[in-house]
Amino acid sequence: MRGLDKTPRSNRRLAKRFKTLNRISFCKYDKKFILKTSCLRKVGKDIHEFIPTDKSLIYRALINNGTTPYISINWIKFNPSPNYISRANLKNKGTAYYSCAPDISIIECCRDKLKTSNQREFELTVSKWKILNNLSFQIICNSKKAQLAGTDLDQFCIATNKKRRASLRKKHYRTYFLKAKFLSDQYAKGIINCENDYYISAVHANSILKPENKVDGIIYPSVQYFHKGFNYALAPRLFDNSHFRLIEVSHYKAVFDKRNIFKYPKLEILKSTTKFKDDVIIW
Repeated sequence: MRGLDKTPRSNRRLAKRFKTLNRISFCKYDKKFILKTSCLRKVGKDIHEFIPTDKSLIYRALINNGTTPYISINWIKFNPSPNYISRANLKNKGTAYYSCAPDISIIECCRDKLKTSNQREFELTVSKWKILNNLSFQIICNSKKAQLAGTDLDQFCIATNKKRRASLRKKHYRTYFLKAKFLSDQYAKGIINCENDYYISAVHANSILKPENKVDGIIYPSVQYFHKGFNYALAPRLFDNSHFRLIEVSHYKAVFDKRNIFKYPKLEILKSTTKFKDDVIIW
């Protein structure tokens, strides 16, 4: 696209650049071009320390093969080598996707099949994990659309921006703010026409979750749940260091409305277990 091959020399031009990129699909653009035009090679990390309590839980849902729930703990943890790009992972680069509640994890898990098929009824394996140790998170909080959902996301945004404003010159703060907002809008993107439309947030997640950055995960609003809940993109290395403990696995049935796939589904727990032996879930 004309003009996108040049790096903006002012915040005004940078704002126009981001407005254009938020409006278009990346399907017909080369990945190197997408990354270059995003101007996000140097974007600051806003890290929040998380101290767990007894109620600090995360959930992950997987659609069953047929009606039988999964029996392997290692299988349900995360996909170590996905053959696709998604919101917070590059191809063949694993990210552990989790949610703050079981219903959000189910809705997130089913959404692609709801959009691309006529299937409206699913059986899933939903795991519940307790957070054991302190974690450092990048919270994606600058999307105005996500802030309007009624969560406490705006409070994180206010605190982060206040800290940045105090440490940066006015012009530099404006540059930071524009980049942080654009990145948040990319994580909150709802219209996805191809894998490339995830590329900017996926590259960011892959970069920031590298061990040398000492960032354990990314918290971002759930697009599929109208930004009313939160998802976690966690570094797979955490599951080797006992940061989490599996405490329960449930076999769910989810039924979505035939006419309106965005309507809240009917959820039923068919059975649950807290019994595990080595890698095996004992149903």
